[in-house]
Amino acid sequence: MARPPMPPGTWGHIKRTQVSPGRWYADVRYRAENGRTRRIRRYTPPGVADKTGAAAERALITALQAVCESTGDLDGTTTIDELWQAYRAELLDAGRAPRTLTRYDEVARFISAQLGGWRLHEVSTQMLETFLRSVAAVNGAGNAKTTRSVLSGMFSMATRLGVVKSNPVRDTKPPTSASKKPPRSLEPEQLANLLIDLRTSTTPCPAVNKGGVAVPSKYRVPTVAEYCASVDLVDVITMFAATGARMSELIGMTWPGLDLQQKTITLSEKAARVPGVGIVLVSRENDPKNTNRTLALPDFAVTMLRARKLAAPPNEHHVIFPSKAGTIRDADALNVQWRRVRAALDLNWVTAHTFRRTVASLLDESKLGARITADQLGHASPSMTMDKYMSRGKIRHQVAAVLDAAVKMESKWRADDSET
Repeated sequence: MARPPMPPGTWGHIKRTQVSPGRWYADVRYRAENGRTRRIRRYTPPGVADKTGAAAERALITALQAVCESTGDLDGTTTIDELWQAYRAELLDAGRAPRTLTRYDEVARFISAQLGGWRLHEVSTQMLETFLRSVAAVNGAGNAKTTRSVLSGMFSMATRLGVVKSNPVRDTKPPTSASKKPPRSLEPEQLANLLIDLRTSTTPCPAVNKGGVAVPSKYRVPTVAEYCASVDLVDVITMFAATGARMSELIGMTWPGLDLQQKTITLSEKAARVPGVGIVLVSRENDPKNTNRTLALPDFAVTMLRARKLAAPPNEHHVIFPSKAGTIRDADALNVQWRRVRAALDLNWVTAHTFRRTVASLLDESKLGARITADQLGHASPSMTMDKYMSRGKIRHQVAAVLDAAVKMESKWRADDSET
């Protein structure tokens, strides 16, 4: 009966052979995780007096533990760094957005710094959970969640290819932030007042740091209205309020996509920063964020766009909201500009994303339904719209009115029954 093969990742009997006094080599047959078998040999390290060949055997065992097949196939001795490179190539083949790849590359640096050299057969759920806790403590729960997502995708691929038996990330505890703030949106009167303030407010608008604290200046500080006019912020915020579009979508809006007769705007492209290239407009089929869609525009946005089309000079990319140089606008620069204005107006909690939540809440209050709201925001699932974007915890006086009417009706019925 034939002898059964060695299990992958194991080796047979180590043989020691003396080459000269004090110098030996040890060799063995090793079967890698990909099923291939080869002979591995290591000699006594230079400068070591090896009487019995034990030093050569120790060197061989060290090599066996670190061995990795050179064929490029993934196996149990593949490092996490190598697994990331294979996973990134898979993401590229899948056509993931440049901004997503950039974000994943940032996260990969967290992973590589602490886990990059570990081999897949050495990784455990406990190790990964300890690592994710350290990321949350140093870089915040948001980064820890993204890191967990990337690791899960990497090990999901490794599991699918049979490199590991199960995904060790799946059983780790998801990172949670200490204080989870509920979604908050602008009330209708707040939104209306904000759009007026952007045009007329005489409140000083100094430069601020990332924390929203004003930076001293020796020059005259412009008012909110002056600053917004100088950086072309009024129309941008107006369009945020009119559509609830993502920032990348709004920056990527083009004149060919605008139909002033039908009062619609088609979102077919979005702005993305591509490493080594710069900011470009990208359009992808089957976008998971449903970029390609046409939105109806409210009259206040149509009025603004008509005036803008008459006054705006042409630009190479035909974008509606270009930079001062006529190029595609930088989302990071736009965030810096808005941070300055919102600090001046004491609205530090209002981000660009707040306008998406505001649109979602207004549509919800109008009883248009989660599906219509999801179509407006470009969500693939209405459940995400309800969970993440619609305001909760408001005082609902109409609920009290319904209950009050129900109790009064029941009391009336009981009074009528007692009279009969």
